[in-house]
Amino acid sequence: MLNSKNCWPVFVLGALGLAILMWVHHQRMMVLQEETRSLAQVSLDKAGFTFARADTLDGRLLISGFSVDEATAKAVCSTVVDGVRDRIGLPGVYAKIDCQGVNYPGSAVVGSPLPAKPEISVPTSKKATDKSAQQAEVTCQTRLTEAGKSGAIRFEKGSSPLLGGQEVLDRVATVAKECSTFKIEIGGHTDTGGATDLNERLSQSRADTVRDFLISKGVPAAQVTAKGYGESQPLVNDFPNGNGNIPGQPDSPLREQNRRIEFKITESN
Repeated sequence: MLNSKNCWPVFVLGALGLAILMWVHHQRMMVLQEETRSLAQVSLDKAGFTFARADTLDGRLLISGFSVDEATAKAVCSTVVDGVRDRIGLPGVYAKIDCQGVNYPGSAVVGSPLPAKPEISVPTSKKATDKSAQQAEVTCQTRLTEAGKSGAIRFEKGSSPLLGGQEVLDRVATVAKECSTFKIEIGGHTDTGGATDLNERLSQSRADTVRDFLISKGVPAAQVTAKGYGESQPLVNDFPNGNGNIPGQPDSPLREQNRRIEFKITESN
């Protein structure tokens, strides 16, 4: 017959084993949640919704950001749902996706449950000298940047016709017309592969295509200019092995980051 002294080692070992199991389960849950959050963020970035971010709060997968309109906010949420559909509801992972942190002008939600992302730092043009004009320029530049990043603007490979992103340019056109007191430069950028002069011509041609599209949507021609920067302003080193000038190099996400269209206020009208 066991006495109380003989039972203590059994109780201690049992408690220790239970604590270890609970710790392992917690660690596994943390790994699954981070993998899911990371997968959601990758889905957003690939879709061009770089203004949105995925985070966690109280066991929920939270999506936050400030969109240009309601349609884009809904597209952000759908992108996340499609990206992590197979993970939601798994043991230890999130029970739901909360997209109420994605705000847009006129939305009922006035603040995100997450800390706000740092504001975009925008240098004002030389002609915007008084405080109200400077604030108007910063606001318009921020809206242009967010509209331009609300999706992917795609062109035919090695050429300038649009393959996709017309809905993004529609949003840019809306902002441009509402910010008609400012002139806007459309900057075309390429990756660093291939010949420098060819990249410059390609970026100029693509910037011209975007300008023509905006004009067709009612943006005054005098308000927008196009400038091709080629490979001169890369965001990342897209050929870390130094093979950029060798023809036939495989594509990569790094090169995609450098191929872009940017919208920048240059001066007041």
